[in-house]
Formats: sequence, structure tokens, C-alpha cells
Amino acid sequence: MRVLAGVLLPALLAGLVNTDPHDRAQISTSAPRLARTDARSGQAPIAAQSPCQFTTFEEQTAFTKRFYSKAEYDRAKTNASTECLRIQYLSDGLKVVGFLVKPRDTAGKRYPIIIYNRGGLQDIGKIDTPNILDFYELAANGFVVLASQYRGNDGGEGREELGGADVGDVVTLVSLATSLPYADSKNVFFYGLSRGGMMTFLALARGVAVNAAAVVGGIYDLEGLLESSKQRMPGIANRVMKLIPDYSSRGAAALAERSVMQWPEKITVPLLMIHGADDEEVPVSQALAFAAKLSDLRKEYELIVYAKEIHEALNNRRDRDARIVAWFRRSLR
Repeated sequence: MRVLAGVLLPALLAGLVNTDPHDRAQISTSAPRLARTDARSGQAPIAAQSPCQFTTFEEQTAFTKRFYSKAEYDRAKTNASTECLRIQYLSDGLKVVGFLVKPRDTAGKRYPIIIYNRGGLQDIGKIDTPNILDFYELAANGFVVLASQYRGNDGGEGREELGGADVGDVVTLVSLATSLPYADSKNVFFYGLSRGGMMTFLALARGVAVNAAAVVGGIYDLEGLLESSKQRMPGIANRVMKLIPDYSSRGAAALAERSVMQWPEKITVPLLMIHGADDEEVPVSQALAFAAKLSDLRKEYELIVYAKEIHEALNNRRDRDARIVAWFRRSLR
């Protein structure tokens, strides 16, 4: 097995089958309660929070039951050492919904932070049961996980812009994370999925300080993806164009601003890229092309391509996240 790393160009291949990544169930929560004020800033870093509520495994979607076992689900549901909270935090004065998964025992401890940037748009791909189960595993590896639904989604205020002002929701989440008393502000990482890869790149381009980043099925060229989507998924393509505020007037320029393929030099942290060879939503050719650009710039990166694997590397999710954890641990300070 080979890995595309540094300035080399081999690939690791390993993988399985296909499925619909959108057939998912939402974690429910109890009524939110106000959070305490941060003594250092005088403001509440989290405006409101409520515990995640799990139903039974039998009530989960076919998607969850296909990729996650009842034992995994029940382990998270009864986990006494990890806490899951649905939160509201302020970004540009808007109440934005997100999730926080962390070890319960935080007294006198500081944990590295993973900022998880979700994929999809609006209600498609929003954070739900499968993501929460993944977050529990990341927390079991000693990380605190924070994730945003982005503005305007899941009951949050405002309107998402698919890489416009909503990038501020990611930037604000990093600031929120470092304000938490149990967060290790020296060790912050980005984990981006699909569109969340694009959000990761945009936040990095804004100069957000993180130790390293990992993207799975990331979007590197939004313009190219949109053109192909107009034929394959015209409904999704139309939603994308409507969400970008200045698309009607600026078109390709607005898409280029959201496409890291156009500005690879702005990626200045170690980057792990993971992709499925049979990804039908974001073609693996995008990851390969971007890896070539990073090689030309002599950037630090690795690319993992799983053979016969779909979007999100779902069939290899345990290996996927184990590699991401190992990648982040390499950059701990």
C-alpha cells in the first residue's frame, strides 16, 4: 500500500460499495438552557446548550443501521465518560446551532480540539446521528469535538452562503473552543467533510491558526463540480447558485473564491486528504489534481484514496478516522 505524501505521487487503495449518504436521522435534544458566562471574557461563549437525546437503535434510519452497529449506538447512548451537547453560539450576532462532544471529566485537564466542518447544504448533510457516533469515537481518543450546522440551519438564525459570510461560523467556533477552560488552545485541528473541506480551506485562507487539517471527500474546485452537478443533480446545483449571494452578478469569480484549486499557496498547515476512488459526488480527480499542486509547492500533505469507495469513505470510516487521529497527533504541541 502506498500513500500520496509530501511531494510524492503514489496512492493507497482499499475500499468497498455504494449507498445514499443523505438517508439520515437527526439527534433530538431536550429544551435548551442558558450557558454560564466565561469569567475571562465576561460573555457566554455558548449561548445555550442541552444534552443530546438518543432514541432506540431500532428507530434509526436504514443508513445508520447499515454503517453503524447496535453495539456502537448503545455504547454512545449509555456512555458515562463522554458528554454530547447541542449548543447555540453567537456568530456575527446570529444564534448558530452546533454540537459539542467532550469527555465528562474535565477538571484540571485540557484536551486538544477538533473543529468538525460538516458537508452538504441547508438540511442536506446536516449533523445527525452518524456524525455524533463518530464524534464519540474521536472524544474517546482524547479530543473535544465542536461542530457547526452553519447559520440558518437546524433552527439557527441567518442564511447560509455556501462559503461566504458563513465561514465566520467556523472562525467563531475556533474562538469559542479556545475560550473553554478544558480546551488546549495550543492544539486545534480542522476536520472537513465534502463541502466542509471547502469551509476548512476558506477558514485557513483567512489565517485561522490550527495545527493541521484533514478533509474527506473535499471540494477543491467548486466551479467544476457545479458544472457537472447541473447535469447529474440539477436541483442541488440550483440550490447552490441561490445560496451564493453574488452568484448572479459574479458567477465564475464567486466560485473561484471558494475553490482552493485556485489558491493552493494559502494552505500552510499539514493537510491529510482522504477520498473514495468511486466517489460520485466529488470526483477523486479533484483530490489528485490538488495533490499535484501541493507537490509543486512542496507542501506537507498526504492523500489516501480507498479503492471502490464512495463519498465520505463510509465503508472505511474506522480506518479513515484512525488515520485522521494519527495525523492530528503528529502535530500536537
